[in-house]
Amino acid sequence: MKKFLNIAFKAFKIIFVVLLILYIAVYAYVSINKASIIKQVTDDIGKKLNGKVTVEDVELSFFSQFPKVSVLLNNVSISDSMFAQHKHRFFHAEHLFARISIMLLIKKQAPLNGISIEKGEVYMYTDTSGYTNTYLLQQKKDSTAGKGAESKNELKSVKLKEVSFIIDDRKKEKLHSYFINDLNIKLDENDVSFLLDVKADIIMHSMAFNVPRGTFLKEKKFTGKFELAFNKQSSQLQFDSIDIKLSGQPFNLSGRFDLKGEAPQFILRAHTRNILYSEGKSMVPHRIDSSLSLVDLDKPLDVDVSINGPLNGGEPLIYINWVVKETHLKTPFLDFDNASFTGYFTNEYVKGVPRLDPNSVINNSNFSAEWRGMPVKSGNIEILNLFEPVLTCDLESDFPLTKLNDIAGSNFLQIQSGEGSVNLTYKGPIEKNNNTNSFINGTVSLKNGTVLYAPRDVSMKNVSGQLVFKNSDVLVKNLRCVVFNNKILMQGQAKNLLTLINTEPGKATIDWTISTPSLNLSAFIFLLKPGKNITAPSNSKTKLASAASNIDEVLEKAMLHVNLDAASLNYKKFEASNVNADISLLSNKYIINNVSMDHAGGSIHMSGSLLNQEANYLLATLNTSMENVDVSKVLDAFDNFGQDAILSQNLDGKLTAKINASLGLDEDGNVLPASVKSTIDFSLKDGALINYEPVKKLQNFLFKKRDFNNIRFAELRDILEVGNRDIKINRMEIQSSVFSFFVEGIYSMKGNTDISIQVPLNNLKKRGADYNPENVGIDKKARSIFIRGRTGSDGNVSFKLDLFNKYRKEKQGE
Repeated sequence: MKKFLNIAFKAFKIIFVVLLILYIAVYAYVSINKASIIKQVTDDIGKKLNGKVTVEDVELSFFSQFPKVSVLLNNVSISDSMFAQHKHRFFHAEHLFARISIMLLIKKQAPLNGISIEKGEVYMYTDTSGYTNTYLLQQKKDSTAGKGAESKNELKSVKLKEVSFIIDDRKKEKLHSYFINDLNIKLDENDVSFLLDVKADIIMHSMAFNVPRGTFLKEKKFTGKFELAFNKQSSQLQFDSIDIKLSGQPFNLSGRFDLKGEAPQFILRAHTRNILYSEGKSMVPHRIDSSLSLVDLDKPLDVDVSINGPLNGGEPLIYINWVVKETHLKTPFLDFDNASFTGYFTNEYVKGVPRLDPNSVINNSNFSAEWRGMPVKSGNIEILNLFEPVLTCDLESDFPLTKLNDIAGSNFLQIQSGEGSVNLTYKGPIEKNNNTNSFINGTVSLKNGTVLYAPRDVSMKNVSGQLVFKNSDVLVKNLRCVVFNNKILMQGQAKNLLTLINTEPGKATIDWTISTPSLNLSAFIFLLKPGKNITAPSNSKTKLASAASNIDEVLEKAMLHVNLDAASLNYKKFEASNVNADISLLSNKYIINNVSMDHAGGSIHMSGSLLNQEANYLLATLNTSMENVDVSKVLDAFDNFGQDAILSQNLDGKLTAKINASLGLDEDGNVLPASVKSTIDFSLKDGALINYEPVKKLQNFLFKKRDFNNIRFAELRDILEVGNRDIKINRMEIQSSVFSFFVEGIYSMKGNTDISIQVPLNNLKKRGADYNPENVGIDKKARSIFIRGRTGSDGNVSFKLDLFNKYRKEKQGE
């Protein structure tokens, strides 16, 4: 082993001595021929370059790139013929090392085989008129060479250190600006192509194909070691699957640059995996970054990029696609958890249309995520026109209805159970804009739900049906539920609701149709009471709080136009059939547009309003017409209209009447008698007065042998005026089976009764059981006696003869 080491050491010394001798010989040769070498190298450079070349100083550098010999040119500048006007030197370097081959020098051949540039700049400039200094790139023709001869490239390497490289095309608004920290290129030439082995460390200040449209890869660091190929015949530079890094993020690139022809083109493809969303956005122009910033992701994604277009200016075609898995996704509308989807961006949505923001699109597909614990899916999410972004998407979900409580945050509607499904499409601005319409289409289906309307403490059970969205309208279809044991089927629509809910929710109008086989109106007496004051929890500060507040405002303040159809209806003692009601419900007022029903053998039509003026007091105004109804049943059903002059058990017959009334009600729907004010224009046919005590009292001094218990009479017609608990009876003719008389005056429920009864003397004629009374008219003159009824000291009405008709005289003297 020792012997082997001694032999190796001796060999190494011999080789070293030989190399040293050779190097000394080279050094001696170079030193002796210094002047001629410098002249030969500078002449060789001058033959290859166009333009005005200036060199401040030239020297031979033997040790700077040891062991290779170089000619050092200090402060080298190359400028074009128009430099005095535009002031941009085509080339400048503080130090340019021209590496030479000693063997080629000895052979008297062009010795230059490498260039190294330190602290320099290459500036390719084109002004707005189209003039460019890039003509300097054209190789000088050797005048001494034969026709068609081509100069062979002897360069084997190019090194750049701290060199700026700029392409500034003012005509085509293109700017590429790169600062080369370190670039080492090894060249290998054959008959067909150049092969370039590259090691690069570059800062990319700007990669703008169209300056007003922004720059790619702004201030990104480009590093990598890779190979390029340049085909000399086609003037095509290409590379395939090279690995580089941009700001430390690994990318794989493939590309081709066609440098020949009238319209040279380029194609560039890039792939990266697990890149942060924020980092990926920073590599595209600001306008695209702004559009992509409408959403945010918290996990890396996989991205593929394709860019191709003209090299001589113009907007390239951009196509970016991505794959996202189980990320937290933030959007202007909603935030999603565990979101997975694929998508793409392109600036050419419609081919042939300029590649600008209005023709750009962001598209996501195969979207699945969770929203507040609800699974959601979407087949397509698309954002068109990035100048004024418009979102189009579909959304599907199946979920427990109780999830809507946290989502909507409504204090009015509280969902207690049930199942729901959503199938919606949306089209509208991606950011909230009250001046732009948003359109939602699709359905929300409900099944087996229980919903509490908190302000009225009303529970709707077995809720099922659909909410249908059409543009900005909302429709309710076949909504079935049970409320206070009333089976109800509801349909509804709210025109333009989705626009008004964000602008003026209190101005929304909801058209609602209710159908039921049987309705117990007593169960809905709560509608007469003010709703509970429901306030939002103090910690309910969510993104949806504003929307929930608007929903509550719609439910509380919007006008609800209701059409009710009920086969039967009852309220306390009132019963009706074939009920149709057209009612408008405002926040504190119910407007009865039209109500019709069959009741007591006839029909009733009604209009009016119900106003909640103050606590425990509602003001009702009614315009009612009755056709051929059983008067006894009407009086009984309406609690004798708050009077006790004639009660239901005292009167029989078929009533036709027009009633204009205003009255007060308490929260339980009871009439406040003192508040009643009305006029009643009525006709009563086939009438009978049964056990009516005030008339029976007349029997004390009139027709004592006649039957006052059941008095049949001809048609009664009159206009009664009710007010302040008084009933004014205008002169009314009563032709009855017992006797005929005329009555007028005030019947008072507060002790002010004053009634005059005129009894014609022809009543003395005997009337049999078959007597058929007939009206003669209120103006018919006849001999009569007068009876006056007044409230006595005991509070009861007592009747006395009014021999001199003082009632009329007092009335005329008023």
